[in-house]
Amino acid sequence: MVAAAGQFMGGKAGPYADPTEASPELFQGLVNFLAAGGKFEEYLARTFPQTAFADKKMTKDAAQKLLEGMSSTQKKAVLPKAASRVAGMGTRSLPLLQGTLQTLGGDPIGGVGTAAGGYGGAIAGAKFGGMAFGPKGAIVGGIIGGLGGGEIGQQITRGLTGIDINDPYSGPDISIPIFGGIPITPAAKTEKSRERMRKERMKDIKAMAPYMRQQFAMDMMGQQQAQTAQLMSSVIGNSRF
Repeated sequence: MVAAAGQFMGGKAGPYADPTEASPELFQGLVNFLAAGGKFEEYLARTFPQTAFADKKMTKDAAQKLLEGMSSTQKKAVLPKAASRVAGMGTRSLPLLQGTLQTLGGDPIGGVGTAAGGYGGAIAGAKFGGMAFGPKGAIVGGIIGGLGGGEIGQQITRGLTGIDINDPYSGPDISIPIFGGIPITPAAKTEKSRERMRKERMKDIKAMAPYMRQQFAMDMMGQQQAQTAQLMSSVIGNSRF
């Protein structure tokens, strides 16, 4: 029955699907494998053999042969740990992705804390969850630990740098000195925004300078004409005929 399940991995003939293939095929492979009588833990071990067996040289074919040569007792001892490693790998990737997106979204300080704290939390959560409830517990524990650790991590990094995401002037003025300076704190972002506004105002002033000089000249001419007229009026008024 397990051999039959191996033929359904990835929904096609052969050992099993490449884990780099599209996720719908992986999911279909899991459905087919389980329908053929395979175990969830064995599917993870076969699909991600290098992680499952902690061996970078382990191939899928080698993993399949290894598992097919094991007795039921041996599988019960090996597969839970192997599947927990795979589950832990998946849950550890989520905080890193979240931290990257947070960094790209304009909060690199918080993103670093989310990635670091979430990664550590996912490791701890997956470990304890796997010990208590097996691979499924590792997945749930890793996700919960990653979310909790990420939140704590970003609060720590923001606290250490004095950053309040609701205060545009908080934190030190820190920018990465490339591409004209990339601000990574609210204070740096605010300062760069104000500097840009000042530059734009200077451009407007320079563009308006010729018109302002022309208007100034016209105003001066008008004042001179008014003064001349007033003087002539005074002279005429004081003249004797």
